Amino acid sequence: MDYDRELEHVMMNVRGNMGSITQVVYAANMGKIKLIQFIARMAKKGYLSLKSRNDIDAFSKLSDGKYNIYNIPVSSDFCADQKRLEGLQLELENTKDKAQIKSIKSQMKELEAKMSEASPIEQLKSQGIKNLCVLPKIDGEMNSIQVAVRNRDDQIFKSWFMGHLNRQMSGGEKNINDLKNFTEGNYSIFNLPFEGQELSDVCKDFDTLKINYAIMPDLKIGNNNSQIAVANSDREKFQVWIKMYREDMVQQGKEPGSVYEMDDNSYLNTAIVDTDEYIKKAEPVYQEANEEFEKQSNITISDSFIQKDNCEDFVRLDNDANYEKITINKETLVDNMKNDEFSRKMRNKGFFVSRIPGTYGDNEKKLVLPANNVFVADEGRTYVGFVPKNKPAVILDKNGSIQQAGYEKVHSIYDAVNRNMSQVKAMKMKTPSLSQNKNMNKPKL
Repeated sequence: MDYDRELEHVMMNVRGNMGSITQVVYAANMGKIKLIQFIARMAKKGYLSLKSRNDIDAFSKLSDGKYNIYNIPVSSDFCADQKRLEGLQLELENTKDKAQIKSIKSQMKELEAKMSEASPIEQLKSQGIKNLCVLPKIDGEMNSIQVAVRNRDDQIFKSWFMGHLNRQMSGGEKNINDLKNFTEGNYSIFNLPFEGQELSDVCKDFDTLKINYAIMPDLKIGNNNSQIAVANSDREKFQVWIKMYREDMVQQGKEPGSVYEMDDNSYLNTAIVDTDEYIKKAEPVYQEANEEFEKQSNITISDSFIQKDNCEDFVRLDNDANYEKITINKETLVDNMKNDEFSRKMRNKGFFVSRIPGTYGDNEKKLVLPANNVFVADEGRTYVGFVPKNKPAVILDKNGSIQQAGYEKVHSIYDAVNRNMSQVKAMKMKTPSLSQNKNMNKPKL
């Protein structure tokens, strides 16, 4: 089933059956379908306008489902105006009084004129990006908006986005433009596993160590991560701080978060919002309404529809420093794991579940990844999963309880497996065949 027909089928179910879906859907498009479904549900409930529903529906078809949602920092006034505009649109759709219609349209026109003066959307359109979709403002935060951008427009968008951020950047001992000039562009960006007051406290360490740095704008406030630009001439000092940080965390009995380097593109990717994040951050009234619909849903994800490792999404994740690849053997870690009720529920919600190497029987644990972050490789014998570095991995224990583990702990398990496999392959390649040396014993691996 191609994407357009599948999407239309889903939308018909959403509109006709109060948001109930009872079909097998393509894992790669799961997030996009869930977004359309969610906005359609809220429109049916009367919490969002029909225009918002139709806009995301049309944009999804126009983009063939190939787009990313970005968090764009804006002023609190702009956020308030966007919420007000959505409210006026909803009023317009629910009134038949001609005088009221005229009044509402006048208010909307005035508000749109005010917003256009500082509108990121107008700026992007002037850069040649004509097709965008501004998502309804459903969270309680008043510092950003969410905009869907087609993959084909991604580079133009990011060029504009960096300029937009440069105009807002400040903080640290230097702002980013000062740091660029001071270092002649010789700086590196790092992810730090904390934000807020903890970041402010750490900046005092950087000042003490006389590190030239700049705090980058936080593109996803509330995810316990921050980004910092450090002059390359001070990398050794920064490495000293990382060592101090890790030792301090271990002494406190805590697992150190992941500090890692990223390029400009990976930094901008921290602004990407997936559907689950968008819904999770919605105000309670939207979440409660969505839960009512969820009780009627019966979504099934088929592993056979997971994308191959030569697709566009694989390349994007492979180039994103916020993720690390792991390989998952299909026969040993997927086919031969316990297929319990908890695993089935997670798969039906759009997740890929596999046994964690080294865990068996009553001690079996499972790694849970979004299905669209997993790809088929090696002619179907292997899956390649992308584990995020900037948030905990989700793990299921034997009772179905959800646990969390840091990226480094999870990656070390799979990295050890890969190293062992590489060593075995190398030994086999170096070992002469018995036909070449009949007196040679079979090597013990």
